[in-house]
Amino acid sequence: MTKKELAQKVKTILQTVAGIIILGCVGATYQYFNQPTVEEVIDEKIVEIKEENEIFIDEVVADLKNYANETNKLEVIQHIEKPDFEMNSNQTFLDSVNACIDYIYHTTTDVYPINRELLLAQAALESGWGTSRFATEGKNLFGMKTFDLREPHMLPSNKSKNWGVKVYDHECDSVQHYINVLNNGKNFTEYQELKYSGEDDPFKLLETLTSYASDENYFPKVKRIIKLIRKNYKLNYIR
Repeated sequence: MTKKELAQKVKTILQTVAGIIILGCVGATYQYFNQPTVEEVIDEKIVEIKEENEIFIDEVVADLKNYANETNKLEVIQHIEKPDFEMNSNQTFLDSVNACIDYIYHTTTDVYPINRELLLAQAALESGWGTSRFATEGKNLFGMKTFDLREPHMLPSNKSKNWGVKVYDHECDSVQHYINVLNNGKNFTEYQELKYSGEDDPFKLLETLTSYASDENYFPKVKRIIKLIRKNYKLNYIR
């Protein structure tokens, strides 16, 4: 092959390579400028994934909605105020305690529901339907004690000073404390086992509270008040 022919052949090869490169660039440019938008890609992928596993997508969407709802609830909870507590009559006393229970249920995520009739009857008995000194001055509806005298407390008359009756900022704090004691107190395991088994009869639950009061007539007194509430009063509550 002559030098001239070799040069021509090299020229031809270079032209061919150049053509290939140009075509590649043109193709790449075409593909680049004709790519779908991000929104189109996302929509397409969602359709593909949903077709492959529609149930999974629905579950994820439901979980996201639930999460959003719970987040909204928490934001609402932060703005809920404790209800006014009125004790003008036995009925308003019951309504106020019920309002506290509703408040606790809607602002506390881990509280286990209690039997309202039992709690109302105990509150009425322990506080004299909201008229006792501990209720009016200390906002303590259940006679809850404290042995830590550094805590806010009131001293009972004619008693030693090694314990006091707790003082609360609001009656609802007293209700919440008592609910927590029932649900978590180590002296109320029998009550907890019976309640968590699904039992909700106030008379049966009452019989487990042997460590709550030393008065041997305590159970009959609470039972009479439960029956009195059922007969004479209307219980208004949300849940």
